[in-house]
Amino acid sequence: MWKVWVFLAPLCPICQDYTFYLNALYEQWEEEYPGQVEMVGWFPNPTVTDEQIAEFADRYGVEWTLAADSLGWSDSVEAKWTPEAFLVDPAGEVQYRGRVNDLYYALGKHRAKPSKQDLALAVEQALTGLEIVPERTDAIGCPIERRISARD
Repeated sequence: MWKVWVFLAPLCPICQDYTFYLNALYEQWEEEYPGQVEMVGWFPNPTVTDEQIAEFADRYGVEWTLAADSLGWSDSVEAKWTPEAFLVDPAGEVQYRGRVNDLYYALGKHRAKPSKQDLALAVEQALTGLEIVPERTDAIGCPIERRISARD
């Protein structure tokens, strides 16, 4: 099964704005590719609580899986931003990473509506057997906060 991972932060306004688009993509994929795409929103900041995640889901009408990134997926794929999207193939290899779409073109600067649907295109290409182009785009968002260990 293909996986779409989106790294999120509950207080990031860009993540909040993108939930509308992510919810629409989830519904589209459930209809067009039933059972072929699993979508997960990971919260990599170690201080985010389950209550904050539940409140985020409630406030933004999220019906796809949201969870704390307790397994360190953000580290394994070297995610740097929220929101940052990854398309992972059934073998566990990242095939796309970057923005959901081009709504935001710089921090605090956005279009009225996106003109490029990068994540949707990558999923469509993958599930129809086409080459994924582009494989990477630049995500715009809030930096992922990571816990610094004593040895760092």
